[in-house]
Amino acid sequence: MNKETIIGYFTQSEKTLLGVCSRLSKKLNAHPLALRISMIVLTLIFIPLGILAYFGLYIFLTQNNTKVVTFGLLGFLLGIPLSYYFQSDIIKNYGGSRGSGVFGYLKNFIKTVERYDKFVGNGWDIVFNLFLSVVLFTILGAAIGYYITKKQNK
Repeated sequence: MNKETIIGYFTQSEKTLLGVCSRLSKKLNAHPLALRISMIVLTLIFIPLGILAYFGLYIFLTQNNTKVVTFGLLGFLLGIPLSYYFQSDIIKNYGGSRGSGVFGYLKNFIKTVERYDKFVGNGWDIVFNLFLSVVLFTILGAAIGYYITKKQNK
């Protein structure tokens, strides 16, 4: 393989992986190679952020994506209270009063993280579980919206 073939592969305007960088390069009037390299660097430095940014740009740049965005936002909002079910029993039982459930968990979230960090250690586990739940339900909601849109377009 010669140098021109390799450069031509990375600078092609067609889709390589969902077509995000090529679509973004057309909108920004930038070189697709620079955008691809920046996405790779972003992903390698901040692993979940680069992947989430890539899928977020895909959702933003695709046409007829109102259902995808709507269901993705709905999943994001539902992921916050539903993160309660990803927490350990220690967190579920703490919330002001014993067994107060999701509302006590949301109401006393910051206090719960501080106390968990003080007595058990690593309160970031709770925040990570919240983040994981939000990301999971956002992707699930966006996938449902994508499926509905694709089924309607057939």
